[in-house]
Amino acid sequence: MKTMISMIFMSVLAVVAGCKYERRGESAAVMVVEKPAPAIMPRVAAPANAELLDETGALALFAGETSEDSAFNKKDQDEPSYSRNSLYLRRRMADGTYEWRLVMTSDGSWKDADGMDGWCKDRADDARKIFRVLRARLSTDRRAIWLVCDPHTFTYSIVCRFDIGENTLRVLGDGDTADEQPDGTILIKGRKTYLQDEKGEPLGAAWYDVWITPDGKVVRKTKPVQL
Repeated sequence: MKTMISMIFMSVLAVVAGCKYERRGESAAVMVVEKPAPAIMPRVAAPANAELLDETGALALFAGETSEDSAFNKKDQDEPSYSRNSLYLRRRMADGTYEWRLVMTSDGSWKDADGMDGWCKDRADDARKIFRVLRARLSTDRRAIWLVCDPHTFTYSIVCRFDIGENTLRVLGDGDTADEQPDGTILIKGRKTYLQDEKGEPLGAAWYDVWITPDGKVVRKTKPVQL
């Protein structure tokens, strides 16, 4: 069943030319495979307040607002930091029209990925309750979406991986980016830590960059720097 879902999603997301994908930013003519998406990515109208997050060939990811998002944000004007949005996929069809799919929204139907520790599970709960995506990019193989979300903790953002075929969200830690690198690692900038001196006295917060594998294993990192 999981394999079938993955295959359906791949056909929805596929932008193919002899089994090759376009590189990001190219605008050459492409063939779009037109097969129905599963119910977990429903077809919807174009969202309100749409903001382009990523575009590659015929596919684009947007942050936007559902009617529920808009109502929540209007009611929450005194606390704008708690505003929410949703993640959308826009696909350019063969006839030049656009199809919109709702990928993720507050109280969404996605599952938590297996193997997350307590901190990551708590942040996944935060993301589900008031979903707000800050950045998003399709993975190179189109099987996942790399996300930076606002957990509304006021001190950091969280880096997540949404597995399309599995319909699961995995929180991988805090950070400001989730950029796939040529060697397959993911570059996360702005991960936060707290430094101490030789006597164990606190020196305050510092930030560093880290490269991880897609499942979250740290490969290398920079030295923390205080700003």
